[in-house]
Amino acid sequence: MALEIKQGLKTTQKISLSAELKHSITILTLGRFELEKLIIDELEKNPCLVGVAKQEENNQLHYEELKRALQNSYNQNDYTERYNDIKSNEEISSNDQKREFADTSSTNSIHSHIENQIAVMRLSSYEKECIYTILQYIDDTGFLNTDIKTISENHDIHYDDVKFAIETIQKCEPTGIGACSLQECLLLQFHKLKKKPKYIEKLLTEYWTEFQKQNFIKVAKLEKTSVEEIKNAFRFIKSNFDPRPARQFGQQSNQVIIPDVYVFKRDGKWICSTNDNGLPRLKLSKKYSNLIKSIKSDLNEIHSKETFKYINENIKSAKWLVKSLKDRDKTIIKVVESIIKHQENFFENGVEHLNPLTLKIVAQELDLHESTISRATADKYLYSPRGIFELRYFFNTAVESNSGKELANESIKQFVAEIIKSENKENPLSDQEISEKIESNKGIKIARRTVAKYRESLGIMSSSKRIQRF
Repeated sequence: MALEIKQGLKTTQKISLSAELKHSITILTLGRFELEKLIIDELEKNPCLVGVAKQEENNQLHYEELKRALQNSYNQNDYTERYNDIKSNEEISSNDQKREFADTSSTNSIHSHIENQIAVMRLSSYEKECIYTILQYIDDTGFLNTDIKTISENHDIHYDDVKFAIETIQKCEPTGIGACSLQECLLLQFHKLKKKPKYIEKLLTEYWTEFQKQNFIKVAKLEKTSVEEIKNAFRFIKSNFDPRPARQFGQQSNQVIIPDVYVFKRDGKWICSTNDNGLPRLKLSKKYSNLIKSIKSDLNEIHSKETFKYINENIKSAKWLVKSLKDRDKTIIKVVESIIKHQENFFENGVEHLNPLTLKIVAQELDLHESTISRATADKYLYSPRGIFELRYFFNTAVESNSGKELANESIKQFVAEIIKSENKENPLSDQEISEKIESNKGIKIARRTVAKYRESLGIMSSSKRIQRF
């Protein structure tokens, strides 16, 4: 057989991002703390950048106006505590980092943690974009809170592509991430074990119901073994598997959250404003701008050429950073304005009035790519009279009632919590009974398994466990 060598031309399309554009995307993705660090680092290493402190008087006036607007947004006593986070005038004027904050735990870095792992995987740009889109459905405990079909329909992504993306997420650390249920979460952790103890897999599959009820005697009889053997398997699961794999990202004690945006009511209208307190305003150094003009006239000497190149590169870098920061603010404000438009009922009346909203809807409305919205909402917070919320909190899939009205799944989750809170403590409601209550009160049919998933994401035990607490 003879080998034939042929020459030919093949045209391919490839999108190549410039270093500046990559830098701009990174800046959009950064949370508040990372952004502050980047600005400080750039000020230290780039002599062509100058940090300008804002005029104290103007800043104080802006703060007072914002404080009044926030306080006037609600007159209800229920929300008095929400205003306690705002500092006094004396604290504001004496502190060089003027910021309003909430002393609470950060629970959103799990998304960044997964993104970092996905970035180094050998995947196509399309596969990565699918994964980044699906990450919005990973809740703070690490569970996938929406089914594959719904994600596929919401984002026009093929069912198999969604499934592949979820399976890829499930390969990330911490093990158990991206599971649709507690059972799947524990099984993912089991399959990662090199040595698999006896009875573990059966407890998590064939005897799942018995496992949840801790019915060791029944399992022991069926397996023709001792009760102690089954108890040992149960203890192994309890001590080695994590039912909330992302909990480590939500237990940073006393983590200060600084809002990126304020949302408040002024003249009967909800508006938003960026929180620039604590961030130096950057501008180009006049000294180096003038210096490079003088060097241009004499580039014959070697040192002049080297100096020109050094200053010119730093000026370009400084200009791009200033532009990227402005673009970041503009994009985040646009996204928050869209959130206000869709979620005005929430700001007025609370979580029960949260509307279904997806990144895709906002992306289409703003004529931006969905991945841009995803980056603009990652690790970003808004401060409102109802508290501090991560921007991704406002994106919820829809649950349709019998009347055809759509409700956000977050509001249903809240209703589950309220039902459990008001239940008879001596006779807790089962997931099926909670499902029936939701249907009778809200007109929404929700499967028992869905109730269980909501309950687990809220950190609430099953009825058999809840009764043991009283």
